[in-house]
Amino acid sequence: MTNDLLIARVAGERIALAAIEVQSVIELGEIVPVPLAPSPVVGLATQRSRTLTVIDVALALELPPAGASARFAVVVELDGVGYALAVEAVENVIPALGELRPAKVKLSPGRARSAMGMVDTSVGTVLQVDLTRLVGGAEQKAA
Repeated sequence: MTNDLLIARVAGERIALAAIEVQSVIELGEIVPVPLAPSPVVGLATQRSRTLTVIDVALALELPPAGASARFAVVVELDGVGYALAVEAVENVIPALGELRPAKVKLSPGRARSAMGMVDTSVGTVLQVDLTRLVGGAEQKAA
């Protein structure tokens, strides 16, 4: 198992995603709104004739919405569904420098719901996000 992490920026903060779970990184084009979609779903986008559900990661973490500043998306697949996780920037893929550990500070509810823990990297200590909890956050809040 690899410990490589994709580092992305959301609302000015760095987050880490397990690189092995990432299919690709794309520049977001047109996003088609979906009426009555739960927050943080902001719409649908396409990638090579594939429809992706666009999730505003900032909203999922209960940060100020990214809106137009989310120019990129991290493409992942969960349970056969493609998601485009809208972020401000994607920095790099780098190795974790230590083991995942619990956060020593109180996290906001959105961060706490999605967090796996904190991990040391060459760019500092960052919050590692669990994709299933991040994407499922909207469904959990609606339930």
